[in-house]
Amino acid sequence: MLFSIISNIAIGLCFVPFLLLGWKKIRQVSTFWILGVYWLLSGLVNLPMLQRPGGYHGLISILSRLYMMAETPLVLLVFASASPRSLKRQLWLVVLLYFLGESSLIGWKGYGRLSSELILGVGLLLILLYSVVGLVLYLKRVEHTRFENSMVFIYAAELFAYGSGLIIYIFAHYHSLGSASDSDNDTDSFLLYYISLLLSALVTCTGLWIYGIRKAGKMEFIPAGGYSSSSS
Repeated sequence: MLFSIISNIAIGLCFVPFLLLGWKKIRQVSTFWILGVYWLLSGLVNLPMLQRPGGYHGLISILSRLYMMAETPLVLLVFASASPRSLKRQLWLVVLLYFLGESSLIGWKGYGRLSSELILGVGLLLILLYSVVGLVLYLKRVEHTRFENSMVFIYAAELFAYGSGLIIYIFAHYHSLGSASDSDNDTDSFLLYYISLLLSALVTCTGLWIYGIRKAGKMEFIPAGGYSSSSS
């Protein structure tokens, strides 16, 4: 019952960032469009879990593989579109190299456990790294625009989500619960996953909501072109 409640709420919240694009203030920001698409895909790829936990077949299997390849580039593109120019160029290069790397690995080894774990592992570390970079850059500034204030929630959400993902990965592969069966371990891992998904989606929605309700300052952040140091 607890698993069902948490998973349903978590999956439902995944669609909220995309729905918030209906808010005029939010849909005018290109960064939030990328973020909305990311969360929409996250929700779609988790939908089958409502009826069949752990069951990916046919079209769903293809969707999950495509999402695995697109997940890290989408998150890094969110960071890139919200970053100052020097970091933006670096992130675009990282996205390009990551995409080329994962495509080459899939073409060479095919889609298997080793290739998927390498892709997910490298992507997880990159997202954790640039989430921390984004938070550090935020803390270094004395004044912040409303966009920067909303992005700090996005960075924190991704840091929490993928930090939890790392813990879940270690738990699922190396942690033993005495005489507990594999089924028990899988259930615990999925429960931890959905708790982290729920909280990260909730924090993301909070960041978008804060951007939507605050008034713009005289010099507002323009995600596509740069940023100002004035506070809104």
